[in-house]
Amino acid sequence: MFNLLTAEKIKVWKSRKMWVSLGLMVVLPLFYSWNEWYMHTKYGNELNQATDTVINGATGILMVEKMAAWILLAFAAFACFYIGEEFQNGTIRNTLSLGRNRMTYYMSKLLVTLLITTLGVVLITGLAILAYTLAFGFGEIEGIKNYGNYVLQVFPVLLLLTLGTLSVPVALTFVTRSTSVSLLLSFLYIMGTAFVPGVFAKIKGLEFLMEWFTETWLMYTDFAQQATYSQAPKMILVSLVTLVVSSALGMFIFQKSDIK
Repeated sequence: MFNLLTAEKIKVWKSRKMWVSLGLMVVLPLFYSWNEWYMHTKYGNELNQATDTVINGATGILMVEKMAAWILLAFAAFACFYIGEEFQNGTIRNTLSLGRNRMTYYMSKLLVTLLITTLGVVLITGLAILAYTLAFGFGEIEGIKNYGNYVLQVFPVLLLLTLGTLSVPVALTFVTRSTSVSLLLSFLYIMGTAFVPGVFAKIKGLEFLMEWFTETWLMYTDFAQQATYSQAPKMILVSLVTLVVSSALGMFIFQKSDIK
C-alpha cells in the first residue's frame, strides 16, 4: 500500500487535474470576497449571514457550506478523470499484473482523492477567512462566544460531509470504468441528492430519509446556529455510513469486474 501511495503521489503531483481543482479553490473565495466587497462599496449592498452565509472573516469557516456545490462538482470531476484515465489508458492492467491487490488499488485511489479534497477544503476555508477579513474585517458570528471551540466542532463535520459525498464518484468510476459515464453519473448524483431530499420531506412517513443524505446537511443546515452542534454526531454518522457503504459496493463490483 505504501509503495502504491508513493507512486500515486508522484503521478498526482504532475497531474493538471489536481492543480486545476486546487486552483479553483483559490479563485472562488478571492472572487466571491472581491465581488461582495465591490457590490457593498459601490451599491451599498449589505451582506446577511442567513442568506449569504459568509459575511466576514469569522464566518469564512463556513465557506465550504457556501460553496458546497462548486467543491463537490470540482472534486468529483477530479476523481472521475484521475481514476477513469487508468481504465481508458489501460495502465490499470499493468499495475494489477504486478500482483497488486484490487482492494489495495481501490483504497489507494480513494485515499488520494480524499486527501486532495481535504487539501482543497483547507485551502478554500483559509483563503476565505483571509479574504473576507481584508474586505469586511474579522468580526464575529452572532451567538458564538467561543470561536476556537466553534471551529473545532464545525470544520471537521463540514469536511467529513464533503468526503462522504465524494466517495460516491470514486465508487461510480470503478463501477463504470469510464471517465465520461462516471462523470455524468456523478454530476447527476450530486445535483440529484441536493434536491431529492426535499421530495421526501413532503411525503408523510419518509421525512426521516432526508437525514441520510450528506448533501441535506451540507447544503441546508445553518452551521452558524448554536443548536446545530447537537446534530453533529448524526452528521458524522451519515458521512461515515455513506463513505463505508459506497466504498464497499465499489470495491465489491470492482473485484468482480473484468478488466480489458
